[in-house]
Amino acid sequence: MINVDLSKAFQTGQRLNTRFGIFILNPYQIGELNLTSGKLVACDPLVFPGTDPFSPNFQPGCYPVFLSIAHNLNNEEPMVAYAMVQISEVSPVRWELATRVGEKLSDLKEGEGFFGYGVDSGIGCFMDADAAQIIINNTWETEIYEDTLACKLDNLLEEENRLGVMLANMCVNESNGANVIAFATALGDGFYYNYFGYDTNNNVVNVITVSLSGDIQ
Repeated sequence: MINVDLSKAFQTGQRLNTRFGIFILNPYQIGELNLTSGKLVACDPLVFPGTDPFSPNFQPGCYPVFLSIAHNLNNEEPMVAYAMVQISEVSPVRWELATRVGEKLSDLKEGEGFFGYGVDSGIGCFMDADAAQIIINNTWETEIYEDTLACKLDNLLEEENRLGVMLANMCVNESNGANVIAFATALGDGFYYNYFGYDTNNNVVNVITVSLSGDIQ
């Protein structure tokens, strides 16, 4: 199992040492995620919207979503290093690999991390299971692909924004406000890990996707 310390992942000015070089981190709140059922999903929304939600059920409501943007020292295009749904403002004291129903950390061998999600479109996201079902219904039950939610989301991701990275906050149900907050993964297609941050009472207070691995200093 992969162990991490993400305590500084969303602190301005932290240095992230990676195999691609050194990056400087800057966090930004990019919107609020409406968890209509409390079942949080992290996945590639264009290819794998049917990914199972995480095992904890959270209180339905709106939760802030943050991106930690990585800028390298050569002033090249920024990348999303970390993405977080903040369940509580309480600071976490430890992190564990996030699990879904049926997944157990005890099944992982020391030094190995297999739980996470695959990306085939270069995009990751957070959404409620209700929003995921809407995307599934529209994507695979609509005859004209251009009218699907997947295509609309793809178009939104192409829009420029002040952060210099591709992202979208898309409402998929006007009646209950269910939305998808998506972002371009740092390394494009691949496999990305998620972590739960726990407080001293063993409650999950944030969920973080690691988009760019490295040591934070």
